[in-house]
Amino acid sequence: MLRVPLFLTAFVALVMVSCDKGESPFQQGMGKRPVYLSANALDSVKNLSPQPINLTGTIYLQDTLFFMLEQKKGIHVYYLNNNSNPVALTFFQIPAISDFTLNGNILYADSWTDLLSIDISDIHNIHVLSRTRDVFQPILFPPLYTGIFECADESKGAIIAWEDAYLDEARCERIN
Repeated sequence: MLRVPLFLTAFVALVMVSCDKGESPFQQGMGKRPVYLSANALDSVKNLSPQPINLTGTIYLQDTLFFMLEQKKGIHVYYLNNNSNPVALTFFQIPAISDFTLNGNILYADSWTDLLSIDISDIHNIHVLSRTRDVFQPILFPPLYTGIFECADESKGAIIAWEDAYLDEARCERIN
């Protein structure tokens, strides 16, 4: 008779139960639905007037310029001559961004699955130097969420948010 150690059996059971994303039969109820941005809209990298701050991320200080990520939207740029009175200068619209870094006058940013290099030598007139496609793996499920959700459909574009919704035919689920 073949004997399987208890810890191995427990490990296999745990792996089978705690998958990150599993497809299951249709389910109904409250869950999450992806909010998409069309693939064409990803090319809309440009300067805008200063924008409201909502969901921030990475920050970077370069001399007297302060750069602050606005998740999935772009980067706020402030002038910090006087630390107690920052002046909003511009907003770099970079659709589906989740992180960035700077090297001199080149800003490197992700935009959904692509890596952008952007010339910011004139911060009021930025332009994309290059776009390297399919560098990053997109997250196709709602982060920090357990429950049912509408399966991602990459043909609809980039996922820029997840909204609460009643789902009639949800097939995807995250379980712990």
